[in-house]
Amino acid sequence: MKKLFFTLLTLFIFSVSFGQILNPVKFNYKAVKKTSNQYEIHIKASLEPKWHIYSIKNPEGGAQATEIKFKSVNSLGTIKEAGKMKTGFNKEFGVNEKYFESAVDFVQLVKITPGTKKVSGSIEYMVCNDKQCLPPKEIAFEISL
Repeated sequence: MKKLFFTLLTLFIFSVSFGQILNPVKFNYKAVKKTSNQYEIHIKASLEPKWHIYSIKNPEGGAQATEIKFKSVNSLGTIKEAGKMKTGFNKEFGVNEKYFESAVDFVQLVKITPGTKKVSGSIEYMVCNDKQCLPPKEIAFEISL
């Protein structure tokens, strides 16, 4: 009976250790007031070593580009990417892909209506390393003003 219990416990621990969900990117959010009704929204992605996230300008036909959607605010201009962008040829897709390793700060200027206390939206992104790509993931965010 002891051997059976020990064997089952060992198998359980072994299977749990391989069943971890990978999440190699962490997001931090910040709003910087520019005028009475304009804020600069910063969405910073920090990546674990050897992982990369794709640019919002990644070409069609390659890995999924990062997409940021805002709700209930008006975006002014286009999203800027602050970080060291790299370009690399992807043999599978046959395109030069644009991506960031380590970190990138997505910056968007938004105009709010009076009384707005938060900015919300979602980020859809894809991350890869030299061995695998994780499926595209969409997460919601909410930033207090």
